[in-house]
Amino acid sequence: MTAEMLHTPRHRTLDSTLPIVVPVGPDHDPRPAIASSLRAASEASPPTRTVHILVLNGTRAPAVDPGVLVKELEEFGSDFAVARIADDVGYIRAVLEGLGIARRLRTREDRVGFLDADAVLRGAAHWDVLETALSAEPELDAISGMVIHEQCELWETPSSQKFIQTLERAQGIVSKPYIQGGAGGTLARRPAFEYAARMALDLGTLLGPTLSASSLAAGRAIRATSQLPCGHTPRTTLDEWLTSVTAYEKSWRQLLAVFGRGVEKPWRDFLRTAEEQVKSDPVLAHSLSECRALRQRVVDDVEREDFGSADDREADLIASIRP
Repeated sequence: MTAEMLHTPRHRTLDSTLPIVVPVGPDHDPRPAIASSLRAASEASPPTRTVHILVLNGTRAPAVDPGVLVKELEEFGSDFAVARIADDVGYIRAVLEGLGIARRLRTREDRVGFLDADAVLRGAAHWDVLETALSAEPELDAISGMVIHEQCELWETPSSQKFIQTLERAQGIVSKPYIQGGAGGTLARRPAFEYAARMALDLGTLLGPTLSASSLAAGRAIRATSQLPCGHTPRTTLDEWLTSVTAYEKSWRQLLAVFGRGVEKPWRDFLRTAEEQVKSDPVLAHSLSECRALRQRVVDDVEREDFGSADDREADLIASIRP
């Protein structure tokens, strides 16, 4: 795997600068994500010093010409680096390459940010709020914002604005007991993040679940907070959701085999509390119940390793949510 550096920061001293790794696949335009991140950084007092490290990867042409991307990012007037790997190396290897670039640039060694190329940070001073939480809570390994969809399908109910607002009315700021990866703009203790990234590569698991499970197994804490809402590409069809959730549950089953089922308890506790808090809204309560049933069917299929064809699964699941 060879990365070509297309741009490096002009500033020579970055030791007090937060590295934010942004893996960019060929289908994504990272400019809205970077713009939202820089806005959030500028809202802190003093502003959060960041260097965004974009790792373009894939054999297909990127969604944005790299030369155009570099030129437009330069106009923001903030530090950034852009590397390109002309191979389908995958998400985790792109992240690891970004971490390597962060080391070579001699950025901060205690923290690392992690942002999806199709995420949009909507909360004020996002990175500063996360930094404050990590500084105040020594047991916290990572914290992210929370993906909240204003409009979404039934299968995205736990990420719906209606669901989160209902919980907020009952309890205040909502904390989900796992980080939402790059989708939520995560800030992590760098050693914990690097450990999880290497483990994810070795196990073939997803990064967000791996960081969550490894931290929980070590008696540490992780969370996503509704104080910092984020946008992310929604899964608009049931088959998109099915593909995504199947990959997640495959990863999670592998991680449970490594760390034990105890790491799942915080999420089960969260759901039990949430079910009680949404009972006042029968429509929402029904949607949450149906969503949980759909997810459990995916879990059952993963555990049986009997997935069938995508078309068959989608038809079967669609039939199961009809009145």
